[in-house]
Amino acid sequence: MADILQGGNRDTVTTDSGGAIGKFEVTNFTEDYSFNANVNDTLVTSDVLATLIRELIQRGVINGTVA
Repeated sequence: MADILQGGNRDTVTTDSGGAIGKFEVTNFTEDYSFNANVNDTLVTSDVLATLIRELIQRGVINGTVA
């Protein structure tokens, strides 16, 4: 079983070496909350990843846009 990592200081701003704030950009978004990890279907995996990124943006965890 994997260790659960919690606590510590949280870095809420990610910047590159020039100081620019990192931002995710998701296009062609289709909401999808489930996928079968045993099936090689990159479209479904991409939809689930895009949904996760959107949820993280809405909660203020990461910066980005979804279109």
